[in-house]
Order: sequence, then structure tokens, then C-alpha cells
Amino acid sequence: MLVYSHIVNIAEKYKNNVVVLGTFDGVHIGHQKIIKRAIELAQQIGGKSIVFTFSNHPLEIIAPERAPKRISTNVGKEHDLEALGIDILMNIPFTQKFADISPSNFLKLLKDNLSPKYIVVGPNCTFGYKGEGTPQFLRDMASKYGFIAEIPQAAYMHNKIISSSRVRHAIADGELELANELLGHPFTIAGKVEHGEHRGHQLGVPTANVYVSDKYLLPPDGVYIVTVTLAGKRYEGVANVGDNPTFNIVSRRVEVNILDFNQNIYGEVIQIHFLKKLRDEKKFYSIDELLSQMKNDIKNTKEYFIR
Repeated sequence: MLVYSHIVNIAEKYKNNVVVLGTFDGVHIGHQKIIKRAIELAQQIGGKSIVFTFSNHPLEIIAPERAPKRISTNVGKEHDLEALGIDILMNIPFTQKFADISPSNFLKLLKDNLSPKYIVVGPNCTFGYKGEGTPQFLRDMASKYGFIAEIPQAAYMHNKIISSSRVRHAIADGELELANELLGHPFTIAGKVEHGEHRGHQLGVPTANVYVSDKYLLPPDGVYIVTVTLAGKRYEGVANVGDNPTFNIVSRRVEVNILDFNQNIYGEVIQIHFLKKLRDEKKFYSIDELLSQMKNDIKNTKEYFIR
């Protein structure tokens, strides 16, 4: 998959392109339905499938006070789109210029740079100034700009539309299994391994500390069964989300013990995939009590993966 962080004119190099528009935060099952349709169309006409999306949420520019916490990082989004089979990703920073562009001029920008034969959007997609570009507007303008508008129906689960907002609520409310079901894959965070207080190492249970920006969503405080992706390899682990009350640490973080692993990975970017919550976070009143619980968490995690 080719990845661009700015608009690149590929109209001369690639013809018969299918462009799919959306924010695609989380790349959930509803997004996947739209993207798979774009890939299918591209294969039918012998063209390229192109995702045109934004590397930040538009509300972070338009109305920062209303901007939701992001489900996925750009690393995670890129990984998920590549796994689906997208040919080209344009992951562009959303700026005030994009906020001010008229829907017609936005479509002209796509036509001039991406040469779309199809433009695929979800039924609730909006684009252009104040979101005035709608699926119906796309249909109305299709002949003028020489493309076919394709609007797949919304995806449902448990009789409700699958949306990024629904996924966010499930994660924030601690409904991890529902969130993963809606996503079609485990909820994942990504971050650089930073130096912590090295207490885990001193206790014989080393942990990788990942600090997550406030822009991103985290599940409620607690201990979770996870897998960890590092340099293309996947490992089993136990993660603690919270502020480590036993040691009176107040900054919220993710600490993960990668099972049967003892490499120096400071500075490395890892992905942590949340599978199941083991227990709530709690304060322990002795190191022995804490160690006993950590060993029990590891035991329960290993049993989970054996099943």
C-alpha cells in the first residue's frame, strides 16, 4: 500500500480509480463494508482503490471543544487499511482550508488529483464547508465531474447502526467485548515505550510503559489480557491501565508485561491489542500482596491463551 501524508496528483499515473471517503476512526465493521465495496469495484474496472481520509479528526479544527477522543492512531489506521487490501492511502491533515472548501471544489480537487471513476461514501458521510456535501449531493454532482457515486447501506449489529460514536461509548463504558465485536478486531492503542520508574523490573515482572496522548481513547482503569505487536511479531501480555495507586502515581498510563519476554525495547513503537478485562485496578498495601496478584494475573492470562 502506498501511503501519502499530503495530496499527490496521481491522475496521470493511475486511471480508473475508486476513491472512498471517510474519517475511518477505528476502521470498524461499518467502515470495512464501505472499503471492501471500493476494493471490489476497483478490481472490477482494473483500477486502484484509494482511501482519502484525515490524520486528525475534523472537529479538532472546527470545534475543538466537541472533538471526540480518537479510537485509533494513524499507525493503527494504516495497518488496518493495508490489511483490508487498499492500494493507496492519502491520510491528510485536516486544516482550516479543508473546513472552508465548498463541496463542489472538494469534488473538483478529487477529480483533478485522483481521477475517480467511482466515489464511495457511507450513508452518513459529509464533506466540504459545514458538512454541506452529502451522499445526495455526491449523486447530484456525479455526472458533472465524471464519476459514479456509490453509497452502500449502513451496517447494523444488534439492531443498531455501527458507528465510531457507538464504539467510543462501548470502550468508555467498559464494554470491551461489544467494542471489539463492533470493530471486527481488538481495540488497539499504539505508542512508544518510555522509561518508567523501573519498579516492575525491580520486582521481577518487567513492564513496558506506554504514554498515550489525551487525544486518544483508553478503556477504564483495570488489568487486561492483551497481545502486543512489536516489529511485526505478536506476543501475549497483561496490561494495566490507570495511575498505579499502590505507588501513588497520578498520571494515567498503560503498563504491559509481555509474557516470557526480556528484551530492551525502550524507544520502540508497540501496538497493544485489548482482548478481555481481568479485574479492576486496586491499591495494594504491601509489595508481597501486589506481587501475588501480578503472578495470579499472569497465570490467568496464560490459561486464557491455552483455551
